[in-house]
Amino acid sequence: MKKIDWFFSILLIIMGLTCLLFSANAFGHESFLAFGRTLFKVCMWAACPAILFGILYVWFHYRNKG
Repeated sequence: MKKIDWFFSILLIIMGLTCLLFSANAFGHESFLAFGRTLFKVCMWAACPAILFGILYVWFHYRNKG
């Protein structure tokens, strides 16, 4: 994939997460700090599998090379 394809993919993911989080906090009259906590939780749920897959990819890549 080209860099512009990655850029648009990441941009769409970020826009989707933002819409999801705003709609999750829209019904409660919570502060911006509550939005930040929810954003952190969602990002951690998204980052943990990404980090795990990245580590596995690097491990398999170097294991097959050597």
